[in-house]
Amino acid sequence: MKSPRSQNPFLLVLLIVSLLGLLSLLQPGLTVGGVALRPVRLLADVLRPNPAAAAETLPPPNGPAGPAAPPDSVLTAQAAPPADSAEVAAVAKAPAVANLGGLDNFLAALRQTKADGSPVRIAYFGDSMIEGDLITSDLRNSLQVAFGGSGVGYVPIHTVAADFRETIHETASADWQEYNLVSPKLPAGFALGISGHVFVPRVATAAADSTAAGGASWVRFQTGQRFAPVRRFARARLFYGPGAEPAEVLATTDGHAVPHALSGQAALNELLLTPARPARQLRLDFKTPGPRPVYGVSFEGTGGVVLDNFSFRGNSGMSLTRIPFRELAAFGKALDYRLVILHYGVNVADARNKTYGWYERAMTRVVDRMQRAFPAASILIIGMSDKSSRLDGEFITDPSVPRLLAAQQLLAKHNHAAFWNLFEAMGGENSMVSWVEDSPPLANRDYTHVNPRGAHRIAGLLFDYLMAEYQHPGQPAPAAPTPDSAARPAPAPTPPARVDSATSQVP
Repeated sequence: MKSPRSQNPFLLVLLIVSLLGLLSLLQPGLTVGGVALRPVRLLADVLRPNPAAAAETLPPPNGPAGPAAPPDSVLTAQAAPPADSAEVAAVAKAPAVANLGGLDNFLAALRQTKADGSPVRIAYFGDSMIEGDLITSDLRNSLQVAFGGSGVGYVPIHTVAADFRETIHETASADWQEYNLVSPKLPAGFALGISGHVFVPRVATAAADSTAAGGASWVRFQTGQRFAPVRRFARARLFYGPGAEPAEVLATTDGHAVPHALSGQAALNELLLTPARPARQLRLDFKTPGPRPVYGVSFEGTGGVVLDNFSFRGNSGMSLTRIPFRELAAFGKALDYRLVILHYGVNVADARNKTYGWYERAMTRVVDRMQRAFPAASILIIGMSDKSSRLDGEFITDPSVPRLLAAQQLLAKHNHAAFWNLFEAMGGENSMVSWVEDSPPLANRDYTHVNPRGAHRIAGLLFDYLMAEYQHPGQPAPAAPTPDSAARPAPAPTPPARVDSATSQVP
């Protein structure tokens, strides 16, 4: 006799197959309660998309065909995607988007530095890809070893990466008030600084604070030991804003304490601290009778290369317009940048985005502000790195990556900026999968972010690109600003070799 219990496994399998069949009907991009649902492909191994059809949906190789291309050619290229464009684009080969020149001002300053040791400063803006000084620490070290210079550059009073940054260690009291790029409302009188942050120390009362250090807000910096050029600093520059009442800061450098007045009333004010000999530690205790914004401290030498890391987690780059232009220009005048790097993309790369003309337009406003605030600087747009998404159980290059790359190249071209294709430098399509599966791995298992080994690799690739431009500069960008201060003699360059960070590390 046939037992009813013997049918249970069959019914269970039938139920599961039916459920998976229903899930296979989901459309890509469907979300429920903010959670993205992914369709299940039961017959994925049998029904493969046609790669030939995919090629027709991608942006043209090397960007637009000619100078007459419309600003939104990215939009045009994606105007009529097929019904299953998400799958088709996912399996297609990414285009080779060409690098663009435009580093003339930076290369001229770099040659002058090589000749006489004059300072050249770099601002490197980015998202979590450079958090904790990833990429920038290795790049800074290679440039400082090759061209001279010391110090980690600008450091805000506090960052979310303070606990794991290796090039400088910082701690601060818990009574600082912080506003930043993602603050819902920015109060008047506390304009954001160049890093996208502004910090306000606790207002000290006479009864509570009989001395400058008594109960005041404080911050302490200790140099890191990973790279030789940043183990000590020759000088520190404290940047702060205006206040209604004169304030005071007690600066303690390697145990030597000196009080200083903070009385500046300009949009940006600077206190220069010069220890008797290169130092390793700095503590600042603030006594502020009234509210006064404080931005950060720059640790640097008097010549050679200084590279500032301006990382902000989750930033697409578009929110940089929240930094008031007056403050941005004031920092530009004080820090005299010769290269500004914009490295964004992982927070806007999404398969649901079929076009990126909107991103190009938004970032154009950012580039325009950078060019006006830092008129002596070249602008370098770093293209999107490879990022994987999962399709049919396999990680492959996200279909948004080639679209975003093309938009970033157009952004650079339309604004006379340089462009470096990081995606191609990493190895192109599906390179992120290789980086994750490498031994030891170069990227995290989110298939988006590189780890310190991968950051070291990218820094080396970027240094090689810059040195190739240094040796054989590309065509100058038309109408690029060339201030008199940047018009320096250019001796025949000899490209320095890349520095292996391991050789400069403390054992």
